[in-house]
Amino acid sequence: MTSYLIILSIFISVAIGYKCKINVGIIAMAFAYIFGCFVLGLKSSAVIAMWPTSLFYFILMVSFFYGIAMTNGTLKLIAENAIYLCRNRAWFIPILLWLISFGISGLGPGPVTVFAFMAPLVMATADKIGMNKIIGTICVVGAGVAGGYTPISLCYATVRNCLVTAGYEGEALIADLNKIAFNNILAQVLIFIVIYLIFKGWTVQVSKEIKRPEPFTKKQVQTLALIVTGLAVMIIFPLIKNFMPDSAFIAAVSKGLEPSLVSTVLLVIALMLKLGDQKKALNFVPFSTIILVCGVGMLVSVATQAGAVDMFSSWIGDNLSATTAKLVIALVAGCMSFFSSTLGVVGPALIPMIPNIAGATGVSVTALVSGIMIGGHFAGVSPFSTGGAMTLAGENNEETKNKLFIQLMVLSIASILFASVLVFIGVVR
Repeated sequence: MTSYLIILSIFISVAIGYKCKINVGIIAMAFAYIFGCFVLGLKSSAVIAMWPTSLFYFILMVSFFYGIAMTNGTLKLIAENAIYLCRNRAWFIPILLWLISFGISGLGPGPVTVFAFMAPLVMATADKIGMNKIIGTICVVGAGVAGGYTPISLCYATVRNCLVTAGYEGEALIADLNKIAFNNILAQVLIFIVIYLIFKGWTVQVSKEIKRPEPFTKKQVQTLALIVTGLAVMIIFPLIKNFMPDSAFIAAVSKGLEPSLVSTVLLVIALMLKLGDQKKALNFVPFSTIILVCGVGMLVSVATQAGAVDMFSSWIGDNLSATTAKLVIALVAGCMSFFSSTLGVVGPALIPMIPNIAGATGVSVTALVSGIMIGGHFAGVSPFSTGGAMTLAGENNEETKNKLFIQLMVLSIASILFASVLVFIGVVR
């Protein structure tokens, strides 16, 4: 009975949060405390220890560092220059916007930063070139999510944390992570292609009002140098390790590299060089997302302690076939993400159940986890989810905003079905 109640509390947290406009993570932490201490008999220190410290630190430091690049206009100027360069190839601008969002997210900040930064820029650009706002939404949400699956970005780190919680480790963990990341990027590319063709993305036209962007300032050049340096360090040493496996120095450096800690060093350098405003940069740290992700993570850890995860996954294994398991898992994830965060709620709640479901149904771990994340992310265009809501906020015209609200609702439902089809027919495996 306790297991059922804890599982139910996850959904109750989402419902209360949505109804009362309260961060779901806060409610989840309250449930974690009540069930952990007064039902399971855990010490209060044990419940507090369930706060996912590594994930918290990752989001905090990466977002803080890239907040510097946001406050001094570096990222905005990169986007403006890229669009200006394609002014004579208007059909390529939607693709370019997608690639810019992918690149910014893939550098480490993850999708939330892209939602905040790119949504106003993309929506404003859409008005200038006559691009359908649905294409703009996919350029922000889909590309931001896809970029989040590079090895140094947020989605990758979150899924890794969930898989570690589920008991995966070592080389098998890395292999599964890379396959899951590939599946998610592929799915986002496919839905972009579909939307681009349906809404005729090639028919956009560049306005003559687009002017040459201002040149980069000295501080912006220095910020770019720091970003490139950080990315190079994270890529080059692990790459060298493959060619020099016997080098103790290279192995030690590669082992010590971690995106959030590298970002901390880069942040200190940026602040010492006075490249941006520290207080303003802190505003780009998504503390509400941190509370959401980590709070739900605490409740899921309590649920795992109570055996709820084993119970629920056993039920799925006993009642679903290999074929239906893939279909249902994507639909369930999509429906949950319709009103909540994929990274904060859906992934942490469902991924810990995967080992048992995979064992009972014979479906690969990568297919099941990919189904969860793709189904959840595709529903992220819902105006009730972070991505859809921030994209909607980037639209300033009230009449257009109301129309876009309905379109996003329809798009989110269609996207969930599309995700289920991709998993069902084996494109994602």
